[in-house]
Amino acid sequence: MLELCALATSEILPSKAPYHQLRHLNLRYSRSKLVEVLQRCPSVKSLELQGWENDLEYGACYMWPNITSLVIEAGDVFYSLSYMEMVLLSFALPSLRAIVLESNWIEPYPWSTGNFISFISRSSCMISTFTLRNVSLSDSDLIAVLRVIPSLLHLEINDYISPNPQSHHGPITSHLISSLIQHESIFISLVPKLHTLHLDCHHNTRTFDDSAFVSMVESRWFRPGSDLSAKMFAMGRDCIRSVVLKFDWREVDAEVYKPLWVLDKEGLRVVVAGTNGIQV
Repeated sequence: MLELCALATSEILPSKAPYHQLRHLNLRYSRSKLVEVLQRCPSVKSLELQGWENDLEYGACYMWPNITSLVIEAGDVFYSLSYMEMVLLSFALPSLRAIVLESNWIEPYPWSTGNFISFISRSSCMISTFTLRNVSLSDSDLIAVLRVIPSLLHLEINDYISPNPQSHHGPITSHLISSLIQHESIFISLVPKLHTLHLDCHHNTRTFDDSAFVSMVESRWFRPGSDLSAKMFAMGRDCIRSVVLKFDWREVDAEVYKPLWVLDKEGLRVVVAGTNGIQV
């Protein structure tokens, strides 16, 4: 007999369904109580929550040791704001490896850096994959978040699409890029083990520093077998393997990104694209 391993639903109802077998659970705009649902599904490892009502008790802390992947998708920002905040404040997920925070709301979803940092500290988890889509935060806030997840291997930032981009500031800035540059003389590095970096920039920053981006990628690429590669590994740093940078509001000067062509030929996957198409 086949086991029920995954379920996408808007309501968990009393039934003889083998909820205890579930490994993946996707709850969409459910009116069921979150804690009660998870108690009925103790084997769940991958949890997706979409537009949930806030039914968590303020000040409570719920530990779910089996969950390794968490996706929170907010709908109407005014309806879902307290819910996302309460999940971060109320959950402890020690086995969590991947987290995705996203919003399908027309305005960027507000961000609480302190709540996220507290969540990571409380969970004592080793995040390897972090994805942020249409969530409004500053570059400084994002840097603060990255400092508490040094285990990160895969980072994806999909900057928010705002109807009034001049009134908002997204995290994909020259300050963020410069902070990701690795220096041989500095032992402590931001996300030292980063393998893949994917940036989708929908926000017109006007001051994006292409040269700094090239320098950042070069600082994280070590030719396999080289002396530099051995030195970086000894310092606890990994070689970056894939870089994707996309703009939907500006052209890309292919000449500036020429140095990355060489790295692409050496084995690094590089994609740089703008309104004039893929240039690398």
